[in-house]
Amino acid sequence: MTNFRTRLLFVLITLIIIVLVGLGILLGLMFRYDFLDSLNEQIKIELWWILSIGLGIAAFVSIILGLRITSRYTKPIKAATEVAIELAQGNYRARTTVHRLDNAGMLGTAINMLAENLQELTKAHEMQQDRLSVLIENMGAGLVLIDSRGYINLINKGYIEIFHVNPKDYLNKLYYEIIENDEISHLIAEVFRTEKKVSKQLLIPFLIERRYFVVYGVPIIGTNNVWKGVLLVFHDITELKKLEQMRKDFVANVSHELKTPVTSIKGFTETLMDGAMNNQETLEAFLSIILKESDRLQTLIQELLELSKIEQQGFQLNLLEVDLRALLEEVITLLTGKAEEKNIRLEFYCKHDQVLIKCDADRLKQVFINLIGNAITYTPSEGDVKIILLDCNENVRIHVKDSGVGIKEEEIPRIFERFYRVDRARSRNSGGTGLGLAIVKHLIEAHHGNISVRSKVGEGSEFIIELHKK
Repeated sequence: MTNFRTRLLFVLITLIIIVLVGLGILLGLMFRYDFLDSLNEQIKIELWWILSIGLGIAAFVSIILGLRITSRYTKPIKAATEVAIELAQGNYRARTTVHRLDNAGMLGTAINMLAENLQELTKAHEMQQDRLSVLIENMGAGLVLIDSRGYINLINKGYIEIFHVNPKDYLNKLYYEIIENDEISHLIAEVFRTEKKVSKQLLIPFLIERRYFVVYGVPIIGTNNVWKGVLLVFHDITELKKLEQMRKDFVANVSHELKTPVTSIKGFTETLMDGAMNNQETLEAFLSIILKESDRLQTLIQELLELSKIEQQGFQLNLLEVDLRALLEEVITLLTGKAEEKNIRLEFYCKHDQVLIKCDADRLKQVFINLIGNAITYTPSEGDVKIILLDCNENVRIHVKDSGVGIKEEEIPRIFERFYRVDRARSRNSGGTGLGLAIVKHLIEAHHGNISVRSKVGEGSEFIIELHKK
């Protein structure tokens, strides 16, 4: 149907052109052979009218057909052209209006379909780009992208945070001019040279610390084996190294702590069996030492089991509403005898008659027995130990302050480590296992609280516990 209309329109235009050409030839001939001079005036007027009307009709039809052609073909093509220009400039939301199903309409429809496809592709590309950007920036590792010429094209947020660098100093710079660590530069050069994946464990020094990294260098090779560059990935394994070292230290410390009492028990028992048991005085002294070492061994094993239980993932507290003031008074009563043996004054301060808190009473009692007991142990005779309970609306704070020997500043961060002793000989003589403060820290953290220490050598120590009421 569309082809038929197009052909009919073409025939009409051709006929009009032929008519106009014929009229033009006729007028030319009339003027050429003075045909008008032979006619009378009336006929001349009528002939002029006929010609004028014919030309007017032909002109009118031509204008109508021209407008029709313009509206039918020229405007849709112009509109389609404008939309195509918008698409070329990146505006994929541009659309052309389609009124007919002829060739111009099909062109407009095709352009609209192209625009929709481009818009969908752009959305998909932008979504993929956003996902990739989020992944790169939050992958938890440092990332550097180097092109085939050795220029740095990308560094992610992880790398910036690890090495504290300014992206402007890195981007579009040669890697061997910017990266100061020789081992990293050698690793990159090795990937460029071998075109194979390379991974190394590197110890990289920072301002006041050293950190361990696993660095992966991966060659980027596109289609048709086109070399595109190198991708570097930095995984910080410092904490893993620390945990590994702690595990080694723990095994060594446990072996040492178990070995000492077992050796004593074995040695004194062999001595008794060799004949010393016949001497009543020696027998009693040795048995007393064996009993003391056995108690120490039992305490060590119990605290190891307790610490292991607390550190288990399924460990739960028995939370009840407890009067913290009454709990502390009970602990102080239990430890009064130990304090009196050294003439140490135990002082308790609390402005409130009752301080209610939701906690595990048995576990907190264990914490305070340990802290106040340590304060008494490491405070010289005639010293003071103060326990202060403060009610701070949503929180409570407990201060355990002594006038003892104090702790060196560099040792404070380590006192909560398992088996760490400020004074090893003194702690061992006092019956300490080196696990008490580690248990205290785990129990306070299980209550979602905090524990901190203030101390100066010769001026005593102060342990501060902060707990939420709920």
